[in-house]
Amino acid sequence: GQRGAFNTHVAYVTVERRGSQSEYRLAIADADGFEEQVILSSKQPLLSPAWTPDGKSLAYVSFEKGRSLIYMQDIASGKREILAEYKGLNSAPSFSPDGSHMALTLSHDGNPEIYVLDLRSRALTRVTHSHGIDTEARFSPDGKTLVFTSDRGGKPQLYRLSLKAGRAQGRPQRITYEGAYNARAAFSSDGGQLVMV
Repeated sequence: GQRGAFNTHVAYVTVERRGSQSEYRLAIADADGFEEQVILSSKQPLLSPAWTPDGKSLAYVSFEKGRSLIYMQDIASGKREILAEYKGLNSAPSFSPDGSHMALTLSHDGNPEIYVLDLRSRALTRVTHSHGIDTEARFSPDGKTLVFTSDRGGKPQLYRLSLKAGRAQGRPQRITYEGAYNARAAFSSDGGQLVMV
């Protein structure tokens, strides 16, 4: 009774190098890699594509303006808008399950921290405070938890943070200890497991 992956799509970035020039392409395809559709081509890097929960739009990081900015683009129309163009780093977008919020990494207050952006009001809330790098936040299926990568303990490890109405509840808790490098976590659809690099 669980929805399978075979009718879904994947989003990815390819790079084609021609001498000293590179062309970056943001593309989507069927789950098996067929029916590729290029969403955007750029001479500047494209990174971190993230689907909206309804599958109609993608958020991604682009360096088209000489620095990292987060865009959201409608798949059908190609219309896009800038969601984050703060001073410093704008990276690692990820949507809440209901599509009302986005977790992202910003460095405009100093070092990279996790923020939650209310997509309706555009209100921004900082949810981590560390001297390390906090990035790659992902929401749990119920939207009540963020898992993110942080090197606050010396090496990249995964941490969990409880949320309520887009605000942090308590302090982050480290959840990985085995291995020297654990990053880029994502929840299983039931929220009971994590996949990671």
